[in-house]
Amino acid sequence: MVVGAAYDGGDDLRGSRPEAAVPAQGDEGPYGSAWLVEEASLVLVEVTLTALAEVGELSLTQLRAMLAVDRHGPLNLSTLAAHLGMTLSAAGRLVDRLDGADLLSRFPAPHSRREIRIETTGQGRRVLERLRSARRRRIGEVLERMEPADRQVLARVLLGFSAAAETGDDLTF
Repeated sequence: MVVGAAYDGGDDLRGSRPEAAVPAQGDEGPYGSAWLVEEASLVLVEVTLTALAEVGELSLTQLRAMLAVDRHGPLNLSTLAAHLGMTLSAAGRLVDRLDGADLLSRFPAPHSRREIRIETTGQGRRVLERLRSARRRRIGEVLERMEPADRQVLARVLLGFSAAAETGDDLTF
């Protein structure tokens, strides 16, 4: 079912920015903070890609489509294509493959017989839950190495970051 190569868990994705280029603590400003968040997010990307390889059922593009539909769906094909930054025809072929694998389903929109709505199937939700479970396990292993107070601060800050990201009109996830 996987179209294209899935991440195999190799190659460290951490940045190669010299240590001297890291902003001084308290002097980072929004762009210095962005660099620090990016560095942490690369760790999370590695966790996701490792979990994806562990589950071994989806390519990265298929995962992006599944996550977009699961998080924002049901979606029509145009909206999904916009979320993925791909053409309508490419998104249609991707949905065809995922529908054929019983991970996404297509059905007529209630307000228009010409519009097709796309949603995650039960099988698709189970695949995503296996992936999320593998991610949570790996993230939990890292969190166990942190001080409890740092974990609480991290959780609070991530909630604020998520809320700020949800209010942005120009961001597509």
